This record gives sequence, C-alpha cells and structure tokens, in this order.
Amino acid sequence: MSDLTASDVALLNGNDNMFSGGGAFFWVFALLLLNNGGWGGNNNAGVVTQADLAASQNAQTQQMQLNQLGVQMADQNYQNAMLISDQTNQMLQQNNTNLINAIQGFNNVGLQIQNQTNVLGTAIQALNAKMDECCCSIKTQALQYRLDDSERRNVVLQNSLDNANQSQYILSNLGRFVAWAGSGSQSAAVAGA
Repeated sequence: MSDLTASDVALLNGNDNMFSGGGAFFWVFALLLLNNGGWGGNNNAGVVTQADLAASQNAQTQQMQLNQLGVQMADQNYQNAMLISDQTNQMLQQNNTNLINAIQGFNNVGLQIQNQTNVLGTAIQALNAKMDECCCSIKTQALQYRLDDSERRNVVLQNSLDNANQSQYILSNLGRFVAWAGSGSQSAAVAGA
C-alpha cells in the first residue's frame, strides 16, 4: 500500500474508471494484489503499522500546526509592521504639522518685531523732528531774548544820549552857567574857573 501515491488514489476515485460503481472492484483487486507485499507472499516490507501510522499523523499534525503558527506569526509581524508604519506616518505628519506651526510662529514673531521696529523707527523720527523743532525754538527764543536785551540797552543808551543832548541844548541856550552846591555857595570846581 505504500506504493500508491496521492495521484494514484485520485485516479482510482475518478468517475471515468473502467469499473463503474466508484472503483470499488479495483480497490478490492489492488488490496489483494498488494496485500503483504504481493501475491500471497509473507513479506512485511513496506507495511505500515498502527504505531507508524499514528506517528506519521502526529508528525503531519505537528507540521500543520507549525505551518499555521508560522502563518499566524507572519500575519502578526505584518500587522505589527503596518501598525509601526501607521504610527511612523502619523508621527511624521505630526512632526510636519509642528514644524509648519513653528515656522509660522517664527514668521509671525518676525513680522511683529519688524512692525514694532517700524513703529519705533517712525516714533524716533517724529521725536527727532520734535527735538529739532524744540532746539530751533529754544535757539530762536534765546536769540529773541538777546535781541530784546540789546534793544532795551539801545533804548537806555538812546535815552541817555537824548538826555545828554537835551541837557546840552538847554545849557547852551541858558548862556553861562555856574553850578552851585546845595549850600548856596559856588562849587570849588567853578570857583577856580
């Protein structure tokens, strides 16, 4: 029986065999022919014992279980790889989002600093113009004070000159004039004259 292969058994079970009825006659012939190694011989070569059959089935079961375990492990490895890939993809997307947010934040800070610098520059220019105007006003006011002081001195000097000229004019029209001291007597400067 060990001489039959799976393809031999499949041929025997086909519907096209020469003996109809599912091939039962052919099975009987094959069992008689192959029983104990051939035609009536008592040769045990190639005979499968109960223990050999059980060991073969156990080995086949173990092999199937190992194959199934291998398939499960491969499936689990695939699932783990997909989870890691998804997690890596999510982390990359989050990292990209964080980078974009950071860049936009830095750009916003840069724009705010630039705007504040522009505002400060404008304020400094306005302050500079005010300082120039203030300094100019102070200088102008100082010059005005000096001019006013000079004009007052000129007025005082002009009044002094006018008084002196008027006094000279009055004295020249009086004729000879002799100054007397407050005691009623002639002053010493006039007396010697």
